[in-house]
Amino acid sequence: MKGFAIYKQSLDSILENSFKNKKEFKKNLSVIMGALKYSNTLKEFFTLYNEIENKNYNNIKDGENYLNEAINHLKNQKTELKKVTSLLDKIIEKRKDLVEIKENTHYTNLDKIIFETNIKHLDTVIECKSNLVENMVNRKSLVETKPIDPKILSMVINKNYKKEYENSLTESQQNILKNTLLMDGDTLTKEFTNVKEIALKRINNLISESKDDSLSAKLVQTKDKIKTFSASKKSYIRVRGLLEDLN
Repeated sequence: MKGFAIYKQSLDSILENSFKNKKEFKKNLSVIMGALKYSNTLKEFFTLYNEIENKNYNNIKDGENYLNEAINHLKNQKTELKKVTSLLDKIIEKRKDLVEIKENTHYTNLDKIIFETNIKHLDTVIECKSNLVENMVNRKSLVETKPIDPKILSMVINKNYKKEYENSLTESQQNILKNTLLMDGDTLTKEFTNVKEIALKRINNLISESKDDSLSAKLVQTKDKIKTFSASKKSYIRVRGLLEDLN
């Protein structure tokens, strides 16, 4: 399989190049955050590639220890990463006009260490590790040349994706998330209208069948809440999850 560098650079590029359009940026950020939520392995690759590039240590030994631990962890996750690359391909393909690949030597070095397992490449691996550790120990202040750096966007994702999804989605809703991520606006509106109608009918049936006043009251409250939902991926996931729970 190809390494992770191309995916990391593409995602950074999509966010950076859509930042000036708040609506487009928010949509792209939501999709990428959702992908990170869907796959813990993807989140770990995304986070560690970002952290290895930006780590700062006072001595070589500390840098080497951190790098070796991170690399060993990512090597063990390669098989799991392969399972979600098709999702990344779709996300990137739908936004290819925003993708601008500029080689990041740190990501390239990581790819060579993690994904090139041929024993003939040992000298290359040693050189790549040396370059990465040297960057950690001798990092210099970077001059910001664009309105927002993709590394800042990476940090936003790593800090906020849990806030966006972790506490608001049930396990059932998280399973539905995968199929919702790549919906465009028209498809989302159509699917949400349909699932909302089905959910309301289902709740009405349960209310008419219920002989428990307390349950009926809760069902009415749920119905009233659903009526306030507008078409969004989060609302769609919640209503779909509720339908599964009701069936």
